[in-house]
Formats: sequence, C-alpha cells, structure tokens
Amino acid sequence: MTIREYVKRRFRNLALFFALPYAALQVLRVCIRHWPEAFTAKPWLLVLLFTEPRFLWIVLAWFVYKMLTIPCPRCSNPLGAAVAVVWGSTKINRCARCRVSLDEPVKPTDPRERP
Repeated sequence: MTIREYVKRRFRNLALFFALPYAALQVLRVCIRHWPEAFTAKPWLLVLLFTEPRFLWIVLAWFVYKMLTIPCPRCSNPLGAAVAVVWGSTKINRCARCRVSLDEPVKPTDPRERP
C-alpha cells in the first residue's frame, strides 16, 4: 500500500466516522418530528440539539482538523496540505517534513531506513 492509498483510506474512514452518526441522528430527528408520541420529550432533546445546523458546522470543523492532521507513516508529522491527494490533486507529491514521495510504500523496504 502506498502512502497515497493510506491517506485515501484514512480520509474514507474519517468520513464514515463523521457521516454515519450524523445521518443516523438526522433520521432519528425525522422520526421524532413525525411520531412525537412514540418518543419521550426529555431524552430526545439532545438529538434535536445535535442535529441543529450550528452543530453541523462544529462537526465539519472537527472533520477538517482531523483530516489535516493525518500523520505521515514515515515521520509521524501531520501531512497537512498533502491531504489534497484525496481529491486527485497532483500538485503535492511529497511529505513536507521528510520529503518521502506519496507513491512510496507505507513501510520502507530497506532495513537501514527504519527508525
């Protein structure tokens, strides 16, 4: 697996980690709106709070932060702008810190390169 594939996999996992719970909350919000007698008022107020648009902005900001701090598998520093490879950008092809190519394998093959 290349570092580019590693970044794409981490992005996909982060997207699923954030999108699936938020989608489930939205479905639950619709159910609460349509069948209020089936749900008690007090425990479900938290669901309504977490589905507000302001909460979505907080979740998106946290997602962007987590995406920009995906660590380089070689030097463990955040890849930052190198995450642009997720969208197919070819402008950044190396880690900014250790200068490893994003098309190299995640683990080095030469035993002398290992820390």
